[in-house]
Amino acid sequence: MVSRYELTELLSAKKSLESTLRKIEQAVLSLEEKQKGGKNLKSQITLSKDRIKALTLAIELINVEIKKVS
Repeated sequence: MVSRYELTELLSAKKSLESTLRKIEQAVLSLEEKQKGGKNLKSQITLSKDRIKALTLAIELINVEIKKVS
């Protein structure tokens, strides 16, 4: 099956998602530190961890597509 996207589009999307992933991972660390200080941030931490899972999945799928077009 032919990919609907060009290699440059896939690489650009991957780069953007990886950047967002790194930022959210850093945010989780910060939120967890703040939670240790007594703030209730469980829902924000859970949401961020769910986003990490979704971004990781999206990056894996893009990698599959990159292999198809390379």
